[in-house]
Amino acid sequence: MAEPRDTADEKNEALAAVPEGATDETPAEPGADETIAGETAALEGRAGEELGTADADAPSPEPDATVERPFVTADETERLPEGAGADAPRLRDVTGTLGDYVRARLSEAGGFVRSHRVASAALAILAVAAVALMAMAFARAGSLPSAQQVEQDARGALSAPRYSGGTYGPDDIVVLRSVDVRSTTRSASAPEGAQGRFGASGYAVAEVVLSYSGSSVSADQAATLQYASVDGAWELIGGAEGARVAWQADAGVDEQKVLRNAHLLLERADEQAASDDATASLASLYEQADVEVTSSSFDAEAQACTVDVRYVRAGAFESYTCNLTADFSFDAQSGQWALSGVEVGEGSYERSLEGVLGTWQGTFVSQETDGTKCLAARDAGLSVTVTSAEGNAISGTVSGVAHYHGHPSDDAQSCPGDLVFEDVPFEARLVDEPDEQTGSDLTFAATLPEDVGGTVSLRLGFGTSEDPAQAVALVETSYPHTGSFLFFPVDETLTYTDRLTLSRAQ
Repeated sequence: MAEPRDTADEKNEALAAVPEGATDETPAEPGADETIAGETAALEGRAGEELGTADADAPSPEPDATVERPFVTADETERLPEGAGADAPRLRDVTGTLGDYVRARLSEAGGFVRSHRVASAALAILAVAAVALMAMAFARAGSLPSAQQVEQDARGALSAPRYSGGTYGPDDIVVLRSVDVRSTTRSASAPEGAQGRFGASGYAVAEVVLSYSGSSVSADQAATLQYASVDGAWELIGGAEGARVAWQADAGVDEQKVLRNAHLLLERADEQAASDDATASLASLYEQADVEVTSSSFDAEAQACTVDVRYVRAGAFESYTCNLTADFSFDAQSGQWALSGVEVGEGSYERSLEGVLGTWQGTFVSQETDGTKCLAARDAGLSVTVTSAEGNAISGTVSGVAHYHGHPSDDAQSCPGDLVFEDVPFEARLVDEPDEQTGSDLTFAATLPEDVGGTVSLRLGFGTSEDPAQAVALVETSYPHTGSFLFFPVDETLTYTDRLTLSRAQ
């Protein structure tokens, strides 16, 4: 590498080659006055110092002339003198000093402990006790009865509620399924209504809900448990407070109980129909009726139940049928099913006479008349065919014998003037009151078409007070004729009433 001095000489020679006057007119290259070979213009002073060996009296260059400066060599860069950084502080020296200080203090403390063993041990025990007491105080200040303790106390303090199904609901037994600790809160004083406990450092109140269930109902029992903290332990104060039960139906009403209390449904229907001017009371009409449940439905969400009940009062000759729908609602507070309303089907007040339809054969029993008797009906008998039964009327045909004659001199098996009639149509109306002649509450009376010899009337009674299954027929013949009294003619009407029992034709 060429020395810096040679480079300066070369530059001087290059500058000498420039024509005279060119320096003043030719602009300097950018940075010519700034930096030369990495050195700033501030080196000018140092260059002067280095050139101090030159003649001090040498004339200074002209201001307008170009100044030659030598290049700065690498040996001339500024360096720290040797040993100048030896006294500068270092990080390891600082940490070392601190370590020496800590070791010295620990050594002094160890010496103190060795020279005062008993006092040091006592101080250590006191410090540990103080820390433990502080920890216990903080723990007690924020502690509460555990959920496990509250659950166990709730099981012991509360018993399963007893359940009765009442008039319509099924009887059931509920058992405990779960205990839910809803909340536990702490207070500085005894809860309202609770007696304070001596020495208690705090009180707490826990809200619990116990769930029970059976086969047809379930229940939630809510209660409040009160606690006192004594000697660091939570103690239950008294028993459960404010226990209240909410019931829920899991099944509908007991159908057997509904049947046993079916008359209550009819009484409710009569109350609802009081404004409808009903002609009869359903409760009395179906007092001896057969009852059955035809359908039942349970709505768990609505806590409601609907039951369809059929009442049938069936006699030997007549029957009544009532189809009733009963609505029940469940009361969560009492746990009882209550009748909320009934609806009576059509035709519940109407009598069905299907039992009288058919052909009936009459057997002669007796005859009533004001004189001697004609017993022609004993052989002729009676045949009644009922073809229609609607409302309070029946219709059909009848075959028998009429007595169009006067009284015989003695009772006779038959008399001239007896007229056998066959398949004579009739229409009989129901007699409102119980008929004394037939002894039946279900009696129909009809008058046959007028005949030239007289008039025949028919009375049919189905069921008597003595025998509800017995049917009777009364055939009454009215025969008008002219008689004599003391040889004087007298108009009179003779009446023959034949009584026969009826039985169904085979």
